[in-house]
Amino acid sequence: MDKHLVYRMISMIPARQRARFVMRILNCAFFLFPGFLQGFKESRCVEYACSPPMGNLASGRTLFTLFNSSCLPTHPRCVTDLHPPSMMSDDPFFHPDTWWASAVAAGEKDEIRLDLEKRFCLTHVVLSFRSPRPAAMMLERSQDFGQTWETLKLFARNCSEMFGVPDDASQAGALCTSRYSNVVPCSRGEIIFRSIGLGSGIVDPYSPEAVSRLTLTNLRIQLLKSQQCPPSKGQRSILDPSNASFLPTVHSRSLTALTSTSAQLDSVPFAIYYLVAKGMCLCHGHAENCLPKNKGQDSNTVSGVCVCTHHTAGEHCERCEPLYNDRPWRAANGSSGESNTCQKCECNGHAESCHFSQRVWLSTGGSSGGVCDSCQHNTVGRRCQRCCPGYHRHPARPLNSPHACTRCLCDPVGSVSMSSETPWCHPRSGQCHCKPGVGGTTCSHCLPGYWGFGEEGCKVCVCPLTCDPITGHCPDSRGNVKLYNVPIGGKIPELSHFKPQEDERVWPKELAVSALYFTGKCSCKEKRLKSMSDLCKMKHAYVIKASVLTAHDKGTHAVVQVKVRKVFRSGKLPLLQGTHNVYPLSWTSRGCTCPILNPGGSYLLAGPEELNTGRLLVTMQSLVVPWTPTLGFQVTEALHQACL
Repeated sequence: MDKHLVYRMISMIPARQRARFVMRILNCAFFLFPGFLQGFKESRCVEYACSPPMGNLASGRTLFTLFNSSCLPTHPRCVTDLHPPSMMSDDPFFHPDTWWASAVAAGEKDEIRLDLEKRFCLTHVVLSFRSPRPAAMMLERSQDFGQTWETLKLFARNCSEMFGVPDDASQAGALCTSRYSNVVPCSRGEIIFRSIGLGSGIVDPYSPEAVSRLTLTNLRIQLLKSQQCPPSKGQRSILDPSNASFLPTVHSRSLTALTSTSAQLDSVPFAIYYLVAKGMCLCHGHAENCLPKNKGQDSNTVSGVCVCTHHTAGEHCERCEPLYNDRPWRAANGSSGESNTCQKCECNGHAESCHFSQRVWLSTGGSSGGVCDSCQHNTVGRRCQRCCPGYHRHPARPLNSPHACTRCLCDPVGSVSMSSETPWCHPRSGQCHCKPGVGGTTCSHCLPGYWGFGEEGCKVCVCPLTCDPITGHCPDSRGNVKLYNVPIGGKIPELSHFKPQEDERVWPKELAVSALYFTGKCSCKEKRLKSMSDLCKMKHAYVIKASVLTAHDKGTHAVVQVKVRKVFRSGKLPLLQGTHNVYPLSWTSRGCTCPILNPGGSYLLAGPEELNTGRLLVTMQSLVVPWTPTLGFQVTEALHQACL
C-alpha cells in the first residue's frame, strides 16, 4: 500500500479518535510482532552505568546435599525420589507446593550447596521452610570455587549458646541473628539474608567494597540443628490425605506409598519449599545483558558471561578492550551513573592494541597513559608516531596511512650507516648521513669543491674554484672571472685596483672564501679535532654548528653569512639560531684565506667575539671543522658530560 494513501486515510480520522487508532495499531504490532520496536530501543548503557537483570542463581543449576537419597533401612520407599533438591529451585509462583526433603535422620546435620561456574553477585537469599526453621544454621560463600569458605551469616535461636557470639538484636552488626530461628510458624517460615544491609553505608554497588561483599562462586547452607513444632490439640498432619492442599502433584501409583509414609515425612528434620539466591552476573556496571556459557543452558538460568559495553572486555568486563587503554580501567559508578568508559589509544592506525603505563600517566599529568603495542607499518613510538630507523616520513602521505613511512634510499658508498644492514636517514626529511665532502639527500655525489667519490667520501679540490669531480684536475681556463682571495688574519694588503662597483660582491656558491687561486701559493695549517677531550678544552667565546650561505668581499675586510643550526656555547653576545655574520681576520699579505669556509658546507665553528662591535670573529686560533656524523656524536657526548 502506498504510504501517501495511508497518511490520507489517517488524516481522515477525527483528531480525537486519531490517537486511539494509532495506539490500537501499535498494540496489535506488539502482540503480533514482539520485536516490533526492538530496533528503536536505546541501550541503557549509552553513556551511563548499567547492570544486567537479576534472577535466581539456583534456577537451572544443580543443588547438592549431603545425602542424595532419603531411603531409610526400615522403609522400602525413598522420599527423595518424590522431593529431590531440584524442587527448591523451581519457580515458587508456578510450583508453590513442591518441596525438598532432607535425607538425614533427626538430630543429624545436612547442607545445601550451590556451585556456580563463574563469579556472580549475590544480593540476597530467601529460604521458605516446610518444616520448622532450623534452631541453628550457617550461611557461607566461597570466592575461589570452593577452596576457602567465608561465613556470611549465622542464624540461631540462641547465638551465644550455639556459636558463642552476640546477637544482632542486642549488638548492631553482629554476625549472628535470632530473628529467623523461632520454631513458629511451623511451616512457611522464612529466613532472609541481604548481602548489603540498609545500614552498611554503601551507595555505589560497583565500588570495590560492594563487589567484595557481593561476589561469590559457591553458596553453602549448613543446617546444623533441627527443631520440632510443638503439637497442638486437634492438629492434623500436614501430610494427611484429607489435607490435599499440602500434597505434591505425583503419579497416582505413588500416592498410596506417599500416604503410607506420612509418619516418616513428619519426622524429616529439614524440608524446604524454595530457595531463592537472588543475584546477577558480575559486570562492574558495564553490561545490561549476559550470555550463557553453554548453548544448551536453561533460559531461566542466570548467565555469567557479560555482553560488555563502554569499550570494556572480559567475562566480567574487568578490563578495557585491546585498543582502549589510554586511561586506567574503572568500574562504573552506580551512585552518579557515570559510565567511566575506556578511552582509545591514539596509535594513528598502526597498532591493534595498547597497554596502560602508570609512568606515562603521571608524566602527562593524568591525561594519557596508553602505550601502543607492536607498531606496524615501520613505525615506532608511544603512539606509533615516528618511523623506524632506516625509514622516513613520506611528505605526501598522512601519518595514519599504512605507507606513511618509506625506506631510506641512502647510497651505501657515500653515506654513514648506523648498522651493517639498515641505512639511516633523518626520520622526517629523509636526509642521509653523508661522509666528508659528500652531498645530496641520498649522499650520492661530491659537494662543490670536492672530488673522488668513494668509500672514504670525497677529497677537497686544490683548485681555486672547482675541479673535475672524478679526477680532481683543475680546469685549464679561468675565463674572464676575477677572483680576490680574502685573507684571514694579519694585515690586508693595499687593493687599489679594486673597482667601486666591486665593493659589494656576493661570491658564487662554487667559490670558497678560502679558495687558493694559485695552487701551492698558500699552505693552511688548520686546527684538527683529535678527540672529545680537545673539544672540552676549548676556551672559545662561542661554539656553534653553522652552514655557510654566502661570502661578501668588502675590499678592506670579508663578511661570511652563515645560518646557525645549533648553539652549543655563547659568550656575552646574545646568540640564537638563524642567520648571522662572522668576520674572518686576515693573517698574511699573500692573499691566503684560512681556515677554509666553503659556501654550501656545514662546520663546527668556535672562536672569539668582539664586544665593542658585536661581531663573531674567525682567526687562525679558531676551530673550523667540517661537520660529519662522527663529529656530531662527539659533540653530543661532550654535551652529556657538560663540558660545552
